[in-house]
Amino acid sequence: MVPVSAKTGFGIDDLLEIILLVSEMKELKANPNRAAVATVIESHLDTNLGPVATILINAGTLNKGDDIVCKDALGKVKVMKNHLGVSVNTAIPGDPVLIVGLDKVIQG
Repeated sequence: MVPVSAKTGFGIDDLLEIILLVSEMKELKANPNRAAVATVIESHLDTNLGPVATILINAGTLNKGDDIVCKDALGKVKVMKNHLGVSVNTAIPGDPVLIVGLDKVIQG
């Protein structure tokens, strides 16, 4: 357990250090040479882009143009942006990306 405060920033460096230590000790690795598996962080309807989702890649590699399925929403990755808002063509495990191309907004 690591005491942290998002409000003051206390303990964030300790938390990051513990995460790296545990992942190294347990040898946690993701296979980038497979179809992507991701977790949806949030989803909303953008007036210009349509349904968009912010996802975190758990395993595999997501490429622009790949087919995507999430619950009852499906589509093809038309636009993919990284956390800085820059368009990218691929996302590997650990990357948070915003994707456009779903046919509807994913409900939580």
